[in-house]
Amino acid sequence: MTLNRRDFLKVSASNTALVLAVSVPTSLSAKAVSQSTNTAATRSKYNTWDIYLTIFPDNKIEIASPVQDMGQHMKTAGPMLLAEELDADWNLVSCTAAATHLKANPKDNSVDYAHASMNTGGSHALRDNWDYLRQAGGTAKHMLKQAAAQVWKCEIDDIDCKKSFLFNNNSHQKLSYGEVAKIASGMKAPQTLVALKERSEYSIIGTDATTVDIEDIIQGKPLFGIDMKLPGQVEVVVARCPYFLGDIKSYDDTEALKVNGVLSTLVVKPSMSGTQKKQSAGVAVIATSLWSALKARKLLNIEWEKGKWSNESDTQLEQRYQDLCWGEKEGKVQRNDGDIQQGFQSAKQTLEQEYITPFLHHACMEPMNCIADIKADKATIIVGHQAPSYAAKAVAEIAGISPLNVDVQSHRMGGGFGRKWTQDFVSEAAIISKQLGTAVKVTWTREDEMEQDYFGPMQVTKIKAAVDHNNKLSTWHYRHASKRGAAYERCFPANLIENYRVEVFNEDCGTPVGAWRGPGHLQYTFATESMIDELAFSSKTDPFKFREKLFQGKKSFPYQQYGGETIDAERMFDCYKKVAEMSDWANYSAPKGVGLGMAGHFTFGSYAAFVVEVDARKAPNYRVTKCWGAIDCGLAVNPNHIRNQMEGGFIDGLNAAMFNRAQIKDGRIVTSNFDRLPMLRMAQSPYDVEVAIMENHFSPTGVGEPPTAPAAAALANALFAATGQRIRKLPIKLEA
Repeated sequence: MTLNRRDFLKVSASNTALVLAVSVPTSLSAKAVSQSTNTAATRSKYNTWDIYLTIFPDNKIEIASPVQDMGQHMKTAGPMLLAEELDADWNLVSCTAAATHLKANPKDNSVDYAHASMNTGGSHALRDNWDYLRQAGGTAKHMLKQAAAQVWKCEIDDIDCKKSFLFNNNSHQKLSYGEVAKIASGMKAPQTLVALKERSEYSIIGTDATTVDIEDIIQGKPLFGIDMKLPGQVEVVVARCPYFLGDIKSYDDTEALKVNGVLSTLVVKPSMSGTQKKQSAGVAVIATSLWSALKARKLLNIEWEKGKWSNESDTQLEQRYQDLCWGEKEGKVQRNDGDIQQGFQSAKQTLEQEYITPFLHHACMEPMNCIADIKADKATIIVGHQAPSYAAKAVAEIAGISPLNVDVQSHRMGGGFGRKWTQDFVSEAAIISKQLGTAVKVTWTREDEMEQDYFGPMQVTKIKAAVDHNNKLSTWHYRHASKRGAAYERCFPANLIENYRVEVFNEDCGTPVGAWRGPGHLQYTFATESMIDELAFSSKTDPFKFREKLFQGKKSFPYQQYGGETIDAERMFDCYKKVAEMSDWANYSAPKGVGLGMAGHFTFGSYAAFVVEVDARKAPNYRVTKCWGAIDCGLAVNPNHIRNQMEGGFIDGLNAAMFNRAQIKDGRIVTSNFDRLPMLRMAQSPYDVEVAIMENHFSPTGVGEPPTAPAAAALANALFAATGQRIRKLPIKLEA
């Protein structure tokens, strides 16, 4: 990210503790408070200014992560960046979540973060804060060295730092950070960026750090948004229209109001954002307890207006998308290299296949929830949300106030996967609070979460491809249809094929769709990596060797889509090569019914490839026995978390391949709970997932989404190797 070299830090402090906030103001200043103010209430007060670092007299350190955690471990990784450049003793560091602090952009009246980026999505949280948080740590260390130089009456260059201590190289004296924190608080911060460490000097970055909240999570302590309470709040549940873009025709709340503890009901009106729902129609039940609200909701007598999409089904949409892909109509051309007609005419062999992925549930472990307290001139929102600034803007619009007056208090999320990037569950709570004039906590049930999802889009893809007389992939014509979303026409095999054309059809429907863990990448990779495997076998070439020939001699290319400025063929092929070595691909031998499959993909700046071993000797039943994965995500800040994400992300991808299908009939969701939507169980998960982290000189990129994308294709390719059955539609159904 681009940093302002003149204005970087805002310093606030105590008379015995350094409290540092990273910012970009026009002046730098410091104040003082005493050690006795080291209380949760005081830290909360400071956090309203987005304080990232506090050093206390006992030499303990508190680092606030600007990015809230939803299982991607940023509450650990973010503080690691700051602590590294601070030369802190990681054993003395505790990590907390920073408050949301916004600023207005006078150029266009938009609102953004005043300090570090707080968004978590698109595998960008670490990348966006890589420079920022390291500069925060380095600048704080510089100020501590200035303070020690004043004490010792020496030059700052005579001082070294290590594990939260300062050392005088001339007198061999030492001081703890805590001992000079008061003096440092009065120091003038540097007006230019400080020099940062070389990688060879790292002692925290690159080590296996344990997730900071792991013990509290295991013990079930209240960390998540759904655990939170606000004094004076009422409990709310909403009966929402189950029909896509439907409305309320009539309702009777007579019986509901008889339930002990029920206070009232009110109507939430529907609204639209383009052709999608912005807010579902619903009847809210307000009560003194969640149990009373849930009980009363069942007694509401509601007649729904089904709306114009009441005949919609996923099978009907699948047929519409197939008709588009196989029809004569030209789609929106996103890329057109070479001459595909000439390529097909001169080809040795041509294949034309169709691949189908269904609508996908998010199925977050923690269903949506939000506390809202809307006042005349301010608002408080307590929530787990992937983009706090978006939440603030949505609430401000409803409350009729400035987003700068919306206090979004972020908490750990029990999964997000893109679903908690949307604002409907926050806006709904704000609407109800404004109407009632009091604080409300709106809690969703599992059925609510699954019925009111913004699903991963269904996609039908048709690929016609050809190999030349050297058995090299020479021509590629890709066409896909879905409600929304472009193809990843700059992802591989783009730039590797001479004749390359991509067309997209976007066909509207009532089913709401949104980001699903690497939006569109699993769908795209299932089609492309399956076709590459089919081409390899049809040309009697080993799938790894086929890819080797495809990538051979290719370098890096400009990349203009979300995720980076370049896409590198060598880095991608190195991941394929690594998993081939790990699985002993070249020498693999197995009984009939057991096989290996390979797939890889570039997702949001990172490269990942997997090999899957599957045992299908008892088809139609099968079991994924082992997986090997390699990822190139630049510098590995915390290898422990990378391995964690590689395992979990890939298993989530396997679940999408094997089970995750949102079924729609008569304009509403059928798979409304886990009794109708099976999920991958521990007994069906791979026995082992072996992970390799590629080493290189690149800056870190994300890991949350890259391992999910190759899963479906790798499994489908393994099943073909084991059984000879080609899987071209998800979820997978294997024949006996």
